[in-house]
Amino acid sequence: MAGEFYISGISNSGFDYMGYLEKYRELKSIPLQMMQSQAEKLKAQNEALSAIREKLSALFSPALDLTLDTTYETKKATVSNPDIASVSVNNDALNGTYSLTVNSLAEASKWRIDGNTTITDIDTPFTQNGTLTINYEKDGTATSLTIDYTNKSLRQIVDEINQSPDLEATILNLGDTTNPDYRIILKSANTGTNNEILGITDSLGSSGVFNETTSAQIVTAQDASITLDGVNITSQSNTFTGVISGVDITVKDLGSTDITISNDYSQIKDKLEQILDGYNKLKETIRLATSRGQPLQGEATLNSIATGLLGTITSYLGKYGLLDTTGDAETTRGLLELKSDAFDEFIQKPEAKEVLQNLGRAIETYVNSYSDSLSFRAQRYKESMIRLKDRMDYMSKRIDEQIESMRLRFAKLETYLADMQSLQLRIQNFANSLGGITTGEEK
Repeated sequence: MAGEFYISGISNSGFDYMGYLEKYRELKSIPLQMMQSQAEKLKAQNEALSAIREKLSALFSPALDLTLDTTYETKKATVSNPDIASVSVNNDALNGTYSLTVNSLAEASKWRIDGNTTITDIDTPFTQNGTLTINYEKDGTATSLTIDYTNKSLRQIVDEINQSPDLEATILNLGDTTNPDYRIILKSANTGTNNEILGITDSLGSSGVFNETTSAQIVTAQDASITLDGVNITSQSNTFTGVISGVDITVKDLGSTDITISNDYSQIKDKLEQILDGYNKLKETIRLATSRGQPLQGEATLNSIATGLLGTITSYLGKYGLLDTTGDAETTRGLLELKSDAFDEFIQKPEAKEVLQNLGRAIETYVNSYSDSLSFRAQRYKESMIRLKDRMDYMSKRIDEQIESMRLRFAKLETYLADMQSLQLRIQNFANSLGGITTGEEK
């Protein structure tokens, strides 16, 4: 169409300057990619070092426990017939064997509360304006609970009783579904004769809701009674506290059993096994982290951590024959385990406590020493990562600035060429018009 022209810039001339800029960025980013690879290597090294530090630090807690006197003072109780009684002990308990016979179990007092008339609906409010008083003993002291039942249903009365810390109440139907006959079943919250329910009174007597005469005790309060090494002892509850120093006995059924109080070495054994397991995990973590192709490949100094720890452990436990290796020769790689039978024999020795406490202190010192050096090394990794990141950020910014500067130059050049092409087109059009005029004059 007349008056139209097409601007052909750099991109239309066959030169793809955007592709050129992208290629330029790739070339400029090669050092950046190398630094990124270096940063990933530093990160992997730091993570591997952190895993080693974690395994080393895990040894501190069981080592500390081995140094504490309380670790060696733990007691345990063994009951020959656990159906008769259970026993809990603390460190004040004295070792010994006791003969126990349970003669009776503690019982809570229980009453049935009848109505003056049959109660057929537990949710219908009573029309009488009276009160129900429950008389009982609390730890040997006479007390009572009074409930105003005016305009309250049987359910509401029971709910109010259950708000007391001393009493518990439920509702039973002593009739059937066709002819219900609801009664309150009242129970002392505490067992023993010092917590007996004594009876009830209704302020309105025979015209009230509840019948004082027919209401009756259905379970008599009873104390627990035991014979311990020939001595008869009673308790308001089924738990006997302080009869044996540091021991609580809870009776569960009638009959006889033996109770044995002795030293509990299981906690000591558990701490030793934790240390050996911790050593195994530390050794394996170091081995994997320093093997071929791994982040800390060739870091031989790290292997000295496990080697030194092995020397510390064996120097205290090896001469007592407490150590063994796990699995077969191909798979153990020096992994350790505790010989259970040897430990049972060793712990009875008079020097056992001192040996284990010294082991605990030695491992504490060892862990603290290497933890500090590993922390320092980890800090150097972090500082290197920070410096590298700063360099990468700076280089990336510079590349972006260079690319943007070149893009602007190419854009200006494209605009300039478009202007030149437009001028060329105008000149050609002008020349064409001059040629038309000349042709007309010749005619």
